[in-house]
Amino acid sequence: MNGRDIVARFRAATWRTTEEAEAFAAEAAEVTVPEVLKLLEVVQAKPSPAEAGLYRLRVHAFQRVAERVPDKTLFVPYVRALRGGDGTLRTALAHLLPKANNVSEHLGLVALLRSPDAALRQCVAGVLPSVGGKTVFDAMGEMLRESGFVGRSEAMDALLAIAPQHAAPALTGVLEVGTPGEKVKALGHLTEPRCIGRDPAPTLKAVAAALHDPNESVVAAAIGGVAALGAEEEYFRMVASFFDSKSLAIVRACVDGLRHFASPRAVGALHRKLRAGPNAVRLAVLDALEAIGTADVLAPLVDGLGHTQLAVRTRAGEVLSRLSAAGKLDLARTVIWLLRSRDVNVRRMAVELVQTVRDPDGELWPKLLGHLRDEDWWVRERVMDALVGMAGEPLVRHLVGFLNDPSEIVRRFGVDALLRLKSPQSLGALVRTAGSDPDWWVRERAIEAVGAIGDQRAAPHLVDIMIRNPPLQLVCLDALAAMKARSAVQRITGLLGSEDSDIQLAALRCLGAIDDPSVGSSLATIVRHPRASLRALARELVERWGQAASPEIVVDQPIPFLDQLLIAVAGAEGDDLIVAPGRRPLMKRMGGVTPIGAMPLTAEKVQGLVVPHLTGRQLMDLEAGREVDFSYRVESENLRFRVNVFQQLGGMAAVFRLIRASLPDIDKLGLPPVVRGLAEMPHGLVLVGGPTGSGKSTTLAALIDHINRTSRRHIVTLEDPIEAVHPRRESLVNQREVGTHTGSFANALRATLRQDPDVILVGEMRDLPTISFAVTAAETGHLVFGTIHTVSAAGTIDRLIGAFPASQQDHVRSLIAGSLRAVVCQFLMPRADGPGRVLALEVMLNSDAIANLIRKAKAFQIPSIIATSREQGMQLMDTELMRLLKEGKIRGEDAYSKALSKKDFEAFAADAGQGGSGGPNPPPAPPSRGAGAPTPPRGSLPRPS
Repeated sequence: MNGRDIVARFRAATWRTTEEAEAFAAEAAEVTVPEVLKLLEVVQAKPSPAEAGLYRLRVHAFQRVAERVPDKTLFVPYVRALRGGDGTLRTALAHLLPKANNVSEHLGLVALLRSPDAALRQCVAGVLPSVGGKTVFDAMGEMLRESGFVGRSEAMDALLAIAPQHAAPALTGVLEVGTPGEKVKALGHLTEPRCIGRDPAPTLKAVAAALHDPNESVVAAAIGGVAALGAEEEYFRMVASFFDSKSLAIVRACVDGLRHFASPRAVGALHRKLRAGPNAVRLAVLDALEAIGTADVLAPLVDGLGHTQLAVRTRAGEVLSRLSAAGKLDLARTVIWLLRSRDVNVRRMAVELVQTVRDPDGELWPKLLGHLRDEDWWVRERVMDALVGMAGEPLVRHLVGFLNDPSEIVRRFGVDALLRLKSPQSLGALVRTAGSDPDWWVRERAIEAVGAIGDQRAAPHLVDIMIRNPPLQLVCLDALAAMKARSAVQRITGLLGSEDSDIQLAALRCLGAIDDPSVGSSLATIVRHPRASLRALARELVERWGQAASPEIVVDQPIPFLDQLLIAVAGAEGDDLIVAPGRRPLMKRMGGVTPIGAMPLTAEKVQGLVVPHLTGRQLMDLEAGREVDFSYRVESENLRFRVNVFQQLGGMAAVFRLIRASLPDIDKLGLPPVVRGLAEMPHGLVLVGGPTGSGKSTTLAALIDHINRTSRRHIVTLEDPIEAVHPRRESLVNQREVGTHTGSFANALRATLRQDPDVILVGEMRDLPTISFAVTAAETGHLVFGTIHTVSAAGTIDRLIGAFPASQQDHVRSLIAGSLRAVVCQFLMPRADGPGRVLALEVMLNSDAIANLIRKAKAFQIPSIIATSREQGMQLMDTELMRLLKEGKIRGEDAYSKALSKKDFEAFAADAGQGGSGGPNPPPAPPSRGAGAPTPPRGSLPRPS
């Protein structure tokens, strides 16, 4: 087929498939330049829509034919055809131009970059790297510096494709004349590794100049360029002023640039921006921290895990998990950082991290424990709490090594941890430590741990320690009691003859725990011991084991009349005994007063009951017209009472308030969960208000007991007198009674802060010195609890501030707004649905809104804030009274008497006056018990002698 036939057949073609076009190209093997130009004329003609498919096949056949004719003379026609061709033809020509390359005609191709047709410019930019060289490169460099050059973006792409290592000068020219978008693109290219030469200083200078561009997207790109090209010192010098920009894009660019510098300074800057926010910046910070990936990023990541925003917490968790899984962070150190957080969700993350990362070689626990040696004591305690739950037994063999550490602090930590684990594997090491450690604390805790393990094989060793080291006898006896060491009974019985009554009491308790009746005869002398607590415990054991075990023991003793009255009150589940001249002894129970004695008491009889138990100082106080408080114990029944003695018309009178022997369980008092959470606060002032007999002391005792059971803190109580006795559990509790352990409340207050307490209980906020001390202690980082005789949260605030002189009140408002954590006011209301009483609470938590009202002396607005903050756990007294009333738990008249807004309760009080209970579906009245008190367990009381 000759040239003429090729052109004719090409024009007349009716191909339907690519195979037909390929067959034509194969037959047109002898084509020449003229024929190629004629074929080009054919494909340049615009096809009708109906011929679109045939047109594509013609262009395909033209490309296949023309590519076999690599003649330079075709270069210019091809370039001209580019101008008017469509996308299909331009694609074919872009393939053909390199084959017909003509260096002398390159500028014509470059000139097409000035075309307003963006598609043409894009096509040319794709062809130039495959045909051009220095001539093309220089021409495009000049064009990039032209103002208004339309093809600048495409020229930059072509320039980088030809010689990226030489492109920096031309790209920096774009920063002077380009549009904002072109400048951003140039800055992006300048920071690419392929464009950075041996000396980046000139480029850095040009990029830094763009920091002053009026367009914020250009500034943001320039910040990224400085980070990529400059050293850390240069970056902070040039960019520092932009970190606080109002533009979010610029701040994010600053943050993103820090990923280039894995230094403590860079991490510190990121940490500050994480705290400052907003969230978009925080997420950018977390991305940068992941890119840095060194141990320094742990602190900000842990902060992120504890953030209030879910997106921040989630992203921080993802970063931490990926860095740990990739081995970029030391897993042990990471877990320590997580566990030391005060946020329970962050600590939970540590557990999840340990569970997801495998530890096939068992190296994690030794590393964790090794890191703990250098941590603060509170970190060790918190981390060990978590490790005991996570690891358990595998920790023992590592912790045993702590018992040989030169530091007594580390040894104390080790023995405390083993005490929690209670593993028999640690028994040998604990016994050796108990007998030889130079630190008394370590020895005692080791003995406690041995007792907690309960292995009878350790009993002989404890007995040996007890004999060789008398100061350890008490703790050894407690440990033998815990393990019920029957093999040591004879040695323990021998201590009943000790000269120290505390040792005798501990030995007796130990024998009671072991419960061996064979030693009953050894108690003959103890039941007549001058110390009442020893006598009472010995009688209890004799009664438990039976008189047959020791028939010579006599336990009957005459009981004083006052003790009989108090025993009767306790037996009837009463609250108070009231003695006053001219009246029968009265018992207060469930809010009502009932006579329990047979005869009225004379003034002399009341004095005979009370005066023998007063000290000389207390008698002087009574004579001076002051009241006296003290505590009284009925040894035979192990009952304790708080006593208030006062003068009144007719002579001396006294009220004995029963102190329950067992500490109240916070979960059984009916307190809302938010009140229990007050015990877990690190610092601040918590007040419990209410009238006398409303259960304030019970609530505080439950909170202190909760702290004692769940945390390791130093608790100091200042009471007048001591009521609930808190045994040693997890915390150290020091209870001080005014008049017994300290001369005055003022002295005790001054001394308390020198005793390094974590938690302080002030029995009653009664005067300015007490209130001032509580506010100061809370302000200085202590958790302070106190009671106050107020019935509402707003009244409590006014009572606190009103105690101070007017000149100090503005300052005090600010202090209280910052240090107060919560106010709980309560009533004990008679139940309408059965015997007993029900607790009604008002709870105020010191939110930002309430703190603001306190500062502005607008406490009267506090009830409205409480009413709208139920989701935070707050509740108003009137709201609680209405709830209890509608549930039928209290009567209408009782609710009316306690309510602040009487109007809301008038209808219920009126119904109650007509015989109703004040609530819907009132329950039937309980059967009458008559006017007398319930029969006490020991029978009727004798007449007073």
